[in-house]
Amino acid sequence: MTITATQLKQQTYLLDSVIKEDIQVTKRDRPFVVIVDAVRYEKLLKNQKEEKRDTKALLEEFKRLSKNVSKIDADIDIIKMEDEMNSDIF
Repeated sequence: MTITATQLKQQTYLLDSVIKEDIQVTKRDRPFVVIVDAVRYEKLLKNQKEEKRDTKALLEEFKRLSKNVSKIDADIDIIKMEDEMNSDIF
């Protein structure tokens, strides 16, 4: 549901419908705020915290694995350089 700020001020009973659906309030024909049910808001916060925790764990795992990859890459480059140095081409 979308209502104007003026409508919200004049018709506060519209807040009763927030339990059924979110209310987007506009000001001067632009989105201003969204009103959500308190239970849904808590769920959104919980999901956001879980996503941040999961993202942080994935980044830590990536950092850990990328250290190993860079070591492997460095070893490969050294082996490649040694092979080139010992080849008959040069």
